[in-house]
Amino acid sequence: MKKIMFHKFTNFIQQAVETFAPNVTPQEEFIYHWKSVTSYFIDNKDGGARIEETALPEHLTSMLRILQEEESNLGEAGTTGMCMEYLLQHRLLETLYTLGRTDHPPGMKQCVLSFFTKLLSRVSHPLLPHINVHRAVQRLVKTCGETKAGPTEKEEIEFLCTVCAKIKTDPYLVNFFIENPKTSDRLSGSNIQKKHQTFSLVDALLSLAFSEDARVSVKACEGLMLCASLPEQSAASALITQTQFTQLFANTLSQLYTKLPLAICPDDIEMVDAKWGFDDVNERHSQQGFTGKRQVISFLSWLDYCDQLISLANPDVGEALSLEIHSQFLTGQMLPHLMQTSESGVLVATTYLTRCLRTVCSPALLREFCFFLLGQERNIEEKDCPGHLLTKRLLERCNHLSEEVCLATLKLFDTLLQKEDEHIFHSLLIRNVLGRNYLLSKAHIGKKSSPEEATAPRADVETCNTGSVEASAQIVPHETSNSLEDPLAAQTNVAGISSDVQQTSIADQEGSCLDQSHTAGTSVPHSSTSSSDPSYESPVFGPSEIHKVVNCYLSLLPEEAKSSQHTADSGYDMYLRDANKQFAIAEAVCKGWVWPKKPVAIPEYKRDTFFEGSFLHILLDKLLHLLDQSYSVNLLLTALISKVALIPHPNLHEFLLDPFLPVPDGTRTLYTVLTKVTNEIKHHLKSDPSFTQKLLLARKQLLGNFTTLHSDRGRFEDQSRMEAIIVLEEFCKELSAIIFVKHHAAVTRC
Repeated sequence: MKKIMFHKFTNFIQQAVETFAPNVTPQEEFIYHWKSVTSYFIDNKDGGARIEETALPEHLTSMLRILQEEESNLGEAGTTGMCMEYLLQHRLLETLYTLGRTDHPPGMKQCVLSFFTKLLSRVSHPLLPHINVHRAVQRLVKTCGETKAGPTEKEEIEFLCTVCAKIKTDPYLVNFFIENPKTSDRLSGSNIQKKHQTFSLVDALLSLAFSEDARVSVKACEGLMLCASLPEQSAASALITQTQFTQLFANTLSQLYTKLPLAICPDDIEMVDAKWGFDDVNERHSQQGFTGKRQVISFLSWLDYCDQLISLANPDVGEALSLEIHSQFLTGQMLPHLMQTSESGVLVATTYLTRCLRTVCSPALLREFCFFLLGQERNIEEKDCPGHLLTKRLLERCNHLSEEVCLATLKLFDTLLQKEDEHIFHSLLIRNVLGRNYLLSKAHIGKKSSPEEATAPRADVETCNTGSVEASAQIVPHETSNSLEDPLAAQTNVAGISSDVQQTSIADQEGSCLDQSHTAGTSVPHSSTSSSDPSYESPVFGPSEIHKVVNCYLSLLPEEAKSSQHTADSGYDMYLRDANKQFAIAEAVCKGWVWPKKPVAIPEYKRDTFFEGSFLHILLDKLLHLLDQSYSVNLLLTALISKVALIPHPNLHEFLLDPFLPVPDGTRTLYTVLTKVTNEIKHHLKSDPSFTQKLLLARKQLLGNFTTLHSDRGRFEDQSRMEAIIVLEEFCKELSAIIFVKHHAAVTRC
């Protein structure tokens, strides 16, 4: 206490003397303060006083003030004053580094770090290019992060962030912090010892990035993000090869994953909201959640940081970090969990993977996730080929006995199809339809066009077309020039489809359309010449036949199996608006992938027999068993197929949505599968006299009009089947809306 009082009294006397002393020049005052600093260390070699008990901070602050005032008085950019010249020529910063390195008196390192930080941030003159500045700054950078949880962490990170800010302004300055140690040339030939480069700035930031102080850690991560985003190729190369940057980041992600809880509800994982940099906010709410929420938030926050860094980083740095995450985290940690046989373990692992996929947005990291899930193969998928092991296992789980596992896997694929990566769509959906192998060959069509075999199918076609021509003018009017120019007008024209279909008798045309599709689609609403033409043009692309396609989907279900008309809940307008919005998004996503406007047959994808691909095969299989599945599975399944139907690839659109497509025997399309399901519904309708009452009751319960919806006592026999029929009715409306919106977009472009 006596020393502190004496120190304050000494400062007071010194200020009084300076007040009455004759005026001195700024340079003389600057030199005086500097000599006061150096004289302290000469006179107090063995002193044990702390920095606060000395006048050293005041002297350094006065030096900084003089430099700022000198620069403001000069007023000319790029010029240096006498004081700044003195600082540069006499290597004051290197001396200060030496004094701070020893941390004598205790606290001197903090004082020196603060002086360097303020000097670089407050003086606008570019100082780092000077050798006597950047050499001292580089040496001081090396001292940062040496001590874990040290007392100078706050000053260290502020100093490092200031250096990063200067480098961001002039990226070439980063080369001052990449050292190329001299080789030892005492020995010749192969005995020459070559040392690696060192990137001192990144090494220091890496040390502080894992500090226990969250604020220090966040600032260090921001500095690393800046270093990774520098355009200098030398910096990118040094960061990848001469530091532990990629290894530490991927290893941290892997370690955080191993700490995740295994006994956890999948819904809790999906509901967690975690963003990097907001750990302090999440900490306050961690007590309100489930056991292990803190670990889940930490893992997802770090993944979000890695994703942000990769999206902003130099392309080489982003690719290197993505590959390391693929190797260490995806292959090393996630793959064994996804391939296990435990039902509960598979469920949790799949949910974690889905949540990770939702977080990832950067193209480089998303590409590695895609390669991990789907493999890198882009050739056509053969039916008996084993293919990518993980993809095969996930597709098998779409038919898992456990409904929870089935739903979790379907959600994974649903999330995958929401990502903007061409490889996802090519691998899962497009590669097997690029050869148009789903079309019936000309020779086969000729065989089936004999008078004996063609009589009945052509009669069916005539019945279907005749029955629909009269209704088509009311159900789906032909596009006029106005409707083609205005999509809103087109929506208005089709807004009455649902109600008009309900008012129009279409039972006669429906049966013949379904029968026609059930015969593998060999008869089409074109002349036999156009059917046998290899360049078959689907009516979904025609300018005036879209009403036939829409009617086929709207008339799939018999009127007795439709319940929306009884509850005033047709909802077709809603489906049109949603389809228009979702298709616009899908087109924007796929715009850069240069897909063709019309169906194409690429020779290298041609095969003698058609296989739709494992993913579409699973979707059609599950759709075929629609009536035997739960409401949750059916809802997710139809939503997934709708996403596929929205994809603006002409081959996929033709194969999936054309009900008149001439296909070989044994080839399934979406329409033929829906036809089989509808036939089963018709059989059930005839055998159950209370069918309509059950259907209406099920719809009312789904709409929440009955409080016993989730009660076992409130469920009746065949309720799951009735719910499936309701899902099918709404699904047909959604498909017809998608078809019309895609058709309108195509003819508008023309």
